[in-house]
Amino acid sequence: MRIFRKHIASLLAVIIIAALSACSHSASRMLTPSERGIHSPEYQYFYLEAVRQANAGHHDAAFDLYRHCLSIDSIAPEVYYELGAYYSELGKDSIAQEYLHRAVSLNPDNAHYHERLAQWYIQSGNYAQATTAYEHLYSTDHSRTDVLSILLQLYQQAKDYDQMLYTLDRIEQEDGSNEQIILSRMHIYSLKGDKQSAYAALKGLADEHPNDVNYKLMMGNWLYQNERADEARAMFLEAEQNDPSNEFVAASLYDFYRQEGEDSLSVLYRDKILLNKFTASRTKMTMMQQVIRDNEQHGGDSTEVLGVFQRVMDADPENADIAQLNAAYMSLKRMPEEEVNKALFHVLDVAPDNAAARLQILGSMWKKQDWDSIIELCKPALEYNPDEMAFCYYLGLAYYQKDDDHAALDAFRRGVSRINDKSDKDIVSDFYALMGDIQHKLNMRDEAFAAYDSCLHWKPDNISALNNYAYYISVEEDADLGKAETMSLKTIVAEPNNTTYLDTYAWILYKQERYMEAKQFIDRAIENMDSTENNATILDHAGDIYLACDERQEAVRFWRRALDEGSMDADVIRKKIKKYEK
Repeated sequence: MRIFRKHIASLLAVIIIAALSACSHSASRMLTPSERGIHSPEYQYFYLEAVRQANAGHHDAAFDLYRHCLSIDSIAPEVYYELGAYYSELGKDSIAQEYLHRAVSLNPDNAHYHERLAQWYIQSGNYAQATTAYEHLYSTDHSRTDVLSILLQLYQQAKDYDQMLYTLDRIEQEDGSNEQIILSRMHIYSLKGDKQSAYAALKGLADEHPNDVNYKLMMGNWLYQNERADEARAMFLEAEQNDPSNEFVAASLYDFYRQEGEDSLSVLYRDKILLNKFTASRTKMTMMQQVIRDNEQHGGDSTEVLGVFQRVMDADPENADIAQLNAAYMSLKRMPEEEVNKALFHVLDVAPDNAAARLQILGSMWKKQDWDSIIELCKPALEYNPDEMAFCYYLGLAYYQKDDDHAALDAFRRGVSRINDKSDKDIVSDFYALMGDIQHKLNMRDEAFAAYDSCLHWKPDNISALNNYAYYISVEEDADLGKAETMSLKTIVAEPNNTTYLDTYAWILYKQERYMEAKQFIDRAIENMDSTENNATILDHAGDIYLACDERQEAVRFWRRALDEGSMDADVIRKKIKKYEK
């Protein structure tokens, strides 16, 4: 059950960490060439140069130099050792093993070589030889309990439980007895199927700590797992008598009664945990998740679960975790949006810095286009969550929808000031695109174009920004029409039936005096027009393009349609109609 598994998992983690730590442990220093009595200046030069190149990360050069060293001294163990590592990296395992063996045989007293060979055996899955190598290492240095920890894992891999127990005895001789060793021994007995010895080990530990309820809980869990339910019940109740307010005791009794089918008692202990404001929030969350699972398995009556949630929140009104889980459950059960939002607002009352809850409410308000509420919800978020760009985004968009361009621009500027190397490139690109749109509207030409450049730096395929930037360039007196055409072409390749993008591209071609090409694209734009939208600008452009193609009558027809659509340039269009109609 829960308590017992927690201790075993913790113990195994400690053992594995010890094993990994041993992999970097050097039991003895390698002998240098001069310490082996080699005095060849030529060898010394090339060996030291190989080491220098390796330290500099020039491994190709180091590899060649080490090989050259062998041509000078064919029995240099340090060279075989280094080359073995290189061959291992190259995937030439048989050569790597041969070279590591040579290093060990040439310098059998070097524990470092033995350890590297043992590690290589583990990496290659040769656990039997790894075991032999590590046993050799320990035989040369009994202080290496880190080696014993690795051996413990190797013997477990081989399911050699007797050797595991023997290895634990050796660790105990060096480090003394402790709780982890006793629990490990108990675990090994369990693996062997020796329940009597496992129970004796655990009972001995509990007897040594008669006032520690954790050991009683471990005993109770072990007894229950081994079908000794009556003894487990007695042990859990004894633990409760010793520490009535202990939440882990209550949790163990809840688990016990739940599995025994004693529902009224399991609910009693469930509520004892949930309604105690001093119970850890993590424990309450785990318990409520279990309540939800149990409820779903028995029909999924949400009213029952919501009732439990309400009681827990009444007992612990400042618990933000439970409040958020309650809102998440309501969303999962697809309850009315207003009720879910009410629950989310409660989360913000308790934890105003809860970004997830605030963003969920904002999503709901956005669908309703409740711009004022969005603004009021975003303003405090900028203080509580200063690094969350999404709130600046929502705030800026809400102001933009209300035609408050200056406030929107300020919000977007605050957003880009929060950009860092972890920022979402799509969001950053949209920030700059919107800034460009607003700045152009406010006649801030240079700032707008700089914003579009930043937008496309973050996301070169931001199609809407490419379209707007291209169009705004095309209407400038000193327009770089080549740049505008390149950007606009990308938009119609991406969305070939988009009326707005086709219109922009047609207009740029018109500005380049490529009238027949412009006519082809403006015709496609008109074919794809949405009758529910205001298409006055497109129709006005069509009139100008048709006029350039010497089709005056059609040009006038398009201008008249533009007037019917309610063009903002009505006076200009009327002058064109008057000038060119027959």
